[in-house]
Amino acid sequence: MTVLAADVQGQSRQLGLLWRVVEDISSELALEPLLTRIVAGACQLIGADDGTIGLYEAEHDWIRTVAVYRMPEGELGATMPRGVGLAGHVLASGRTALLRYGDLDSMTLPELADNQVVGIPIRWSGRLIGFFGIGAAPPRRFKREDVAALELFARHAAIAITNARRYQSERRRTDRFRLIAHVAGIIQAEADVDALLQRSADAIHELLGFENVDIPLLDEKQRDVLVIRIRGGDYKRQIRGEDRVPITRGIMGAAVREQRSQLVNDVAADPRYITPPGMCLPLAELAVPLLVGGEVIGVLNVEGSQRFDELDLSSLEIIADILAVAVHNLRLATASRDNAILRERQHLGRELHDNVTQVLSAIGLLTQTLSAVWQRDAAEGQRRVERLHELARTAHAEMRNLLRELQPPEPPAVTRSRRGRAVICVEQLRQYALPGALNQLLSAMVPENLELCMDFAQYEPQQIETEAALLRCCQEAVSNAVRHSRGKRLWIAAAVRDSYCELTVADDGGGIAPAHVPGMGFRSMRERAAALSGEAVIGARVPRGTEVRVRLPRRDRTGSAGASP
Repeated sequence: MTVLAADVQGQSRQLGLLWRVVEDISSELALEPLLTRIVAGACQLIGADDGTIGLYEAEHDWIRTVAVYRMPEGELGATMPRGVGLAGHVLASGRTALLRYGDLDSMTLPELADNQVVGIPIRWSGRLIGFFGIGAAPPRRFKREDVAALELFARHAAIAITNARRYQSERRRTDRFRLIAHVAGIIQAEADVDALLQRSADAIHELLGFENVDIPLLDEKQRDVLVIRIRGGDYKRQIRGEDRVPITRGIMGAAVREQRSQLVNDVAADPRYITPPGMCLPLAELAVPLLVGGEVIGVLNVEGSQRFDELDLSSLEIIADILAVAVHNLRLATASRDNAILRERQHLGRELHDNVTQVLSAIGLLTQTLSAVWQRDAAEGQRRVERLHELARTAHAEMRNLLRELQPPEPPAVTRSRRGRAVICVEQLRQYALPGALNQLLSAMVPENLELCMDFAQYEPQQIETEAALLRCCQEAVSNAVRHSRGKRLWIAAAVRDSYCELTVADDGGGIAPAHVPGMGFRSMRERAAALSGEAVIGARVPRGTEVRVRLPRRDRTGSAGASP
């Protein structure tokens, strides 16, 4: 009876420790600290001496060690294919392993041969995502209860790892949109090409962590040579002076010649890669051409110790498009300094603000709450992630299509469809008219804590130019209300009268301060309305809040508009 009571008491202590360890890892959303907590928690759970945790990389069919606890130096980062080491043994069998380490077919640490080890697969939705291995020196021997506790812990670890990966993915996406907004701001502040590119290179390195950044431009007199003098990261610190590279060489040269992005995730295996003197070989390189009107003017090139993916590619292609337009416009301004060029730059700034900044602002507000919400309620966190995806897709499409719209005319031989040149919200207006386009846009912009009331009962479809102005004014007014009003309700109404159409956006928030000075957003609304012989006014709403009213001449659309999406 005494032995039985001791066993029960020991199991009770282990169960209590298990829940404390589970609670500890559940509060961590950053992946690397989480993995360290998991392997340390697994060792503490059964009183083991050391351990490792690895993640499965399907493309190589191996397990890479990503965190260790009291293991020999050099284990971190090691890769174990099938059949090699304890991780490879579990990968090959797919089952939990309990054995003497020296009995493995292939050991990687012979000095630990007499240790007893436990290898536990970590699975999510039926597939292997990782593994942790725990060891103890003689005379310690693990019991079946220890293995059962580790297997239960592995289920909780799988949930924590999956949530951390999702959170990490959203943070990566948000960081890339922050970079896009930051570079757009740099364009507005800089009137010198080299200063613009240098600040952009520094921002790419600082915000995304890419170790090496180059932004060479083609020599304007010798069009087959890239001139490299703008660098970021390690290249900026270690390389001095100007380099000239013919476009017949290197991965950057290929991006110029082929006029398309080059993504190389193993530069050691690509004979095109050029290693700068005295520099270490990176793992991967991504070279994106700067294209204006079908002509390459330079390259945005990044290198790093991590593989690049589609998110990196699409984000840097947007940055490259922004920089290409900005460099082209600055060169025109330097050459002629006429008012038309200055107006084009101002137009770029206004369009970037009106079409994208509001969506990026909504992304920022949503991201600020994501960590706390996810820790409190994973289901609500996932719903907010889905809203982030929708907002990101909207901002992404707006930016790419807007930049195409703002580029100079292409040669006559190059044609582009009307749909390809349209800003995405304007294209939605063609298909759904104003109510449908606003429904789709605002469903992602307006947070759940703000009740949205919409009234289009007295509205009739207007011509595209009129509806585009109303949509952009509504987008700006809603963005301001979401960020500043602190209200609980938002009313949006559109109506067509005898000679005019009218849009109203109102909230029940704190209202406008007496000393309020209208910013760029409201100036943009007034300019849009004035361009169509209309007006935009902002004032107090009774009994409380703010009201924005936009009135334009009535211009009914010919033909029928589509239904709401």
